[in-house]
Amino acid sequence: MSESFDARALERIDSPEATAAAYFSHLRSPRATPEDHFAFESWYARNEAHRVAWAQVVRAWDGAATASDNPRILAMRESARANRHTPPLWRRPALALAASVVLLLTLGGVLTYQMLRTTPDVAPIMAMTESRTISTGIGQQAFFEMTDGSTVNVNTASHVLVAETDAQRLALVKEGEAFFKVAKNKHRPFIVQAGGVSVTAVGTAFAVRDMDGEIRVTLQEGQVRVDVPTGGTTIRSRMLEPGMVLRWKNGVARVDHADVDRSLDWRRGMVSFDRTPLSEAVAEINRYTRQEIAIVSPEIAHRPISGSFRIGLTRSFLQSLEVAGLARVRSETAARVELAAP
Repeated sequence: MSESFDARALERIDSPEATAAAYFSHLRSPRATPEDHFAFESWYARNEAHRVAWAQVVRAWDGAATASDNPRILAMRESARANRHTPPLWRRPALALAASVVLLLTLGGVLTYQMLRTTPDVAPIMAMTESRTISTGIGQQAFFEMTDGSTVNVNTASHVLVAETDAQRLALVKEGEAFFKVAKNKHRPFIVQAGGVSVTAVGTAFAVRDMDGEIRVTLQEGQVRVDVPTGGTTIRSRMLEPGMVLRWKNGVARVDHADVDRSLDWRRGMVSFDRTPLSEAVAEINRYTRQEIAIVSPEIAHRPISGSFRIGLTRSFLQSLEVAGLARVRSETAARVELAAP
């Protein structure tokens, strides 16, 4: 532990929010050592209240970064830059507590200000630095490699922003789906936001999907922490292990085990189904084509379908349905296909 930083004194502060703010300030400074990061990780894992407090501080600070035209924010940012030249507060716990409380109160005001200025689908963290936008059209995919070696595979009809700072690697899935292969760096977490959900990883591989009001996090390898809002300002954290899928919609989160490789088949140009209701399979196929497939006979919507299909080859999918006796093509134009009972 560095001589200028006393984690024990810091953690004697009786407010998790104040401790979180103080840790946040120190870990952003050049004085932070690997031992300081280890102390923080231990404090973070010890109590759910610590994780909630940390998430609130991060969200508040991220919100502050977008309000670049607010004099209060400019003053805070100048103060943060000057932090590397000022004596540390950790030697004086009482002052550390006071400074942390002031920081939280100020950030709370900034966050309210920012919420009035931005639309809900714009994550404040992306304003911390220059970001790169990756967009794909229907049936298109894209690949992007970040400077640290982390990679981003963007699926069809998606819009993803990525950015890097000295302290974090950031991504925002505004719509659609992306797969992230994260280079290991415990001092620079990789944070992905989608809707109100935040995913934090160090070195792992996972996908984040935002469609039809549902956020889906699929973990292929490693471990991630997913922070989901549960109403008001409450945030609940869930740790995912490989093979787990977290779904969040309308404030409710559930975790299931799934065939991750099958759900991520789109990365090799395929979509795969295993006794999937026909309505869900058609909705997935429709993501990749401008020729809409519509089910006009309700009685076939729940019929199960299994198999793998090449993305973009809609005709092959339709022929498979007819051969299997699941549906028949009643009519077809360049823009629309109608499926009816055989």
